[in-house]
Amino acid sequence: MRWATRSRDATRARLRGLFEHWELKLLSLCVAFTLWLFVVGGEKGEVVLAAPVEYLNIPSGLILGGSAPDAVDVQVEGLRSALQRLTGDDLRVQVSVARLGPGDAMVPLHPDQVLAPRDVTVLRVSPARIRLVLEPVTTAEVRVVPQLTGSPEPGYRVARVSVEPPTVEVRGPRSEVAGQQDVQTSPIDISGARGPITRRAELIPAPGAVRLTKRRSVDVTVEVREERDMHERGRGR
Repeated sequence: MRWATRSRDATRARLRGLFEHWELKLLSLCVAFTLWLFVVGGEKGEVVLAAPVEYLNIPSGLILGGSAPDAVDVQVEGLRSALQRLTGDDLRVQVSVARLGPGDAMVPLHPDQVLAPRDVTVLRVSPARIRLVLEPVTTAEVRVVPQLTGSPEPGYRVARVSVEPPTVEVRGPRSEVAGQQDVQTSPIDISGARGPITRRAELIPAPGAVRLTKRRSVDVTVEVREERDMHERGRGR
């Protein structure tokens, strides 16, 4: 019994020692944690991010060809705490083409062309040079090609497809516009159709630097008829 009593007294003493001056002990723990964060967050590091390119001062009557890069790699340095929050959207590479004329040109990229937050330093940009092509801008009318998906009801078939308007205007570099013959629509589902269908369809932009000038959609009418009616009309002719 004496041994048990002594053991309980020793346990109570240890517990009292553990909770004695608990305010000071908690404060010490907070200070140590704060110092740890300061040391870890205060370490410098580097990171490479893809940053968007912004082209400025394009001469009147000219336009950049489709080969102009939309983004380049930017290497930055800063505190690790700042780098953890940094994204490519926080950076922007500004390229002025005011002094360029029609044709090809190699344009250098420097760290001072990068807009970045104050708590990071831009070390380098990769690639160090980019190839740009400036061409005269031109417009043209191209035909609209509807895309149909699915099949009509058995015994029916597509008799005719019409588009309103049948052509749209595009704008872009002269060489690319010259090779642009048509613009396609978003898919139009005619599954199970047994009669005429009219749909508003979005126009799909062409790859490269060619852009739609005004219209972004067209009305597509698909005439679906019974195959028997089509055969009878064919014999009547």
